Amino acid sequence: MEMSAWGDYYRKTMSKLFAFFVATVGKQCVKLILSTCKWEAKGLEDFYQAASENKCILMLWHNRLAITSFIIERYGKQFKYVAFVSNSRDGELIDALVNSYHRSRTIKVPHQSRHEALRTLIRAIQNSDEIAVITPDGPRGPKYEIKPGITLAATMTQAKVIPFTWQSDRYWELKSWDKLRFPKPFSKIQVNFEKPLQFSKKDSLEYVQEKLRAALTSD
Repeated sequence: MEMSAWGDYYRKTMSKLFAFFVATVGKQCVKLILSTCKWEAKGLEDFYQAASENKCILMLWHNRLAITSFIIERYGKQFKYVAFVSNSRDGELIDALVNSYHRSRTIKVPHQSRHEALRTLIRAIQNSDEIAVITPDGPRGPKYEIKPGITLAATMTQAKVIPFTWQSDRYWELKSWDKLRFPKPFSKIQVNFEKPLQFSKKDSLEYVQEKLRAALTSD
């Protein structure tokens, strides 16, 4: 193996090991913090029905990702999930965390190739019984902006789109592009599964985009 190839392999291996370590330790710390919080969930009946009877997309803003796996484990562990993450260094941590849950997996997609990522997304929705978890403004923003990928996937697969979010009365907010949020200990967390949306191939992308944007609260 040439030195340059060995260097790339070493960096990738160390990146994966670091992500695995952070995800493993971080997961336990997060569980401890969230165990002190008071929880309330709305819309579970609609979520359960849609997920049991249809192809589904669970849609949330990128800055709500921090505790999504824990919420899924708490309220929807009877279903299987596939999360789409960027095939980059930033995606390694999410990949390690998601795959630590036995009913969840990830598909890494190249953020440089939107067409390839879209084809992968559509195939996954059409050919499996997993709920696709998508952040329509990820992986690099702009924040709270619905990108074309999810609108195309929703119309072409006619899957039920379930807008999902959570709110906390006290939280930390990182200085990242998305202002990633994380609840503070002993906070009150409100989880919302909104009414499922479904579109046809005849719907315009502008119409679908606006409906999806309106369904996800931004605060």
